[in-house]
Amino acid sequence: MRRRDFLYVTSGMVLSSGFLGACSQDLARQEIVAKARLENIGLQLSTVTSLMLKDFEGTLARAAEIGYNEVEFSAMGLLGRPAKYVQQLLTANNLKAPVGRISPALPEGTLQLPRDEIYKIFRQRGKPEFLLENTRIAIGDAEHLNQKYLNLPAMMAEHFTSLDQVKRNIELLNQAGDLCSEHGILFGYHNHNWELEPIEGVVPYDLMLEQTDPGKVGFQLDSYWVVKGGGNLDDYLTRFAGRFPSCHMKDIDNNGDFADVGDGEIDFPAFTRKAIAQGTKHFFVERDNPPAPEQSIERSYAYLNQMTF
Repeated sequence: MRRRDFLYVTSGMVLSSGFLGACSQDLARQEIVAKARLENIGLQLSTVTSLMLKDFEGTLARAAEIGYNEVEFSAMGLLGRPAKYVQQLLTANNLKAPVGRISPALPEGTLQLPRDEIYKIFRQRGKPEFLLENTRIAIGDAEHLNQKYLNLPAMMAEHFTSLDQVKRNIELLNQAGDLCSEHGILFGYHNHNWELEPIEGVVPYDLMLEQTDPGKVGFQLDSYWVVKGGGNLDDYLTRFAGRFPSCHMKDIDNNGDFADVGDGEIDFPAFTRKAIAQGTKHFFVERDNPPAPEQSIERSYAYLNQMTF
């Protein structure tokens, strides 16, 4: 072999070794990233409301047995139990409830009514005009449970029919943020799909994110409802990075219906990766009105427990 050819071949071998070494390092880094897992998997207890109403204590114990280490109480709150008692139950089951919910103040005896009647009262007492009163009450329970986040489950669709209504909602969210901030708590708002329906060319959800105080008002991003409303999860997590301290892991099937996490259309590894990057600290499994609640939370946990991102 001529010397020139020999040098060409051997230099190529050196370059190839260096190239392969770099590739190997890249693959190793990618493997480390790919092996990231959720350390804490939470459960939004609205998924098992029917079970909670029948056996409050047993349902919390079952959630812990499945493997959940965090829970988030539903819009129905602590179902009439004192916060001190609930904290004892959580401790006994090695559970935490780091994110609270603002629940309507209910007339005495409400929880003994049929379920449909209970929901009617909840909707009535959950109107915007009761928000500040309900927030003041919720702060007390949040302090007992050492919660640093307190979320409003929703303002209903009938309160998003005009821009004036939306602007009034925003004023109330900022006022609730002021109240919570005085107690070291970040107020938050949980979305549905109706906040993404444009009014006079304006998307209410965007306006809410733009015109609330980031230091006092956060948002709890519900993956199902964003997709259902025609929104893009990556877009919201990018444009409004830092605004979503918690998220609901809720899947959507190809018909637009609810599904157990991992059974639907949402790319949860990508969603989780992006959410954590922008500051999400708590993730909660949720499915609205599942046909088999216990099976649903088992399946969703099993998927997230093995998921890498």
